[in-house]
Amino acid sequence: MSDHTLQSAVMQALADNPLVHADEIAVDDRGGDIVLRGTVGSLFQRAEAARTTRAVPSVRNVEDELRVRPLGIDGRADADTEAAVLAAFNDDDELHAALVEVEARDGTVTLSGLVELEWQRDKAERIALEVGGVSRVVNRLRVGLKVSADEVAEQVNDAIGADAIAGADEVTVSVVDNDVTLTGTVASREHREAVIAAAAATPGVVHVHDALVMRPDRS
Repeated sequence: MSDHTLQSAVMQALADNPLVHADEIAVDDRGGDIVLRGTVGSLFQRAEAARTTRAVPSVRNVEDELRVRPLGIDGRADADTEAAVLAAFNDDDELHAALVEVEARDGTVTLSGLVELEWQRDKAERIALEVGGVSRVVNRLRVGLKVSADEVAEQVNDAIGADAIAGADEVTVSVVDNDVTLTGTVASREHREAVIAAAAATPGVVHVHDALVMRPDRS
């Protein structure tokens, strides 16, 4: 059974169970391992959602990440919005939003947690804004991929090629969290731009601080 077929089967099973409010639950299929996220109104509904999911053929394991919160009319609308945003994240093959938390209140959606890359942070915000009922997104996502100074230096050396080997450019890379600082000297404006672009393109880098100095032209 394909991922989307099993996901649809689980969603249908939850919708068919009158004890479960399926609109407030997002289903993510990870090769037969089902993750349930969203909000339910009681511990009983949470247990019933997990039991119903386990009964679906081809489901190997159920990871229950549902939150329990008493839901009135307003709270149920917020829970529906949260589930819709999570479902939209699940449907995007590039986002990988397993560690993203969604909280909705009166049309405002707050995103928190981790993504791997900076562009995923921006994409999550765009996807959330496209969900019906969402009027504003507060993006508190953090980029969680650890940046290696050696990897950034390798990207920089590749960008400036033989001049790096010959010592015409002497660039030092330092990393703090997801921020990179470039110091040292470069031979030209073109090399400076290439070095900054290479550092910025390294996975996990959020900000590049340019402290480079151009070598004086002695011709």
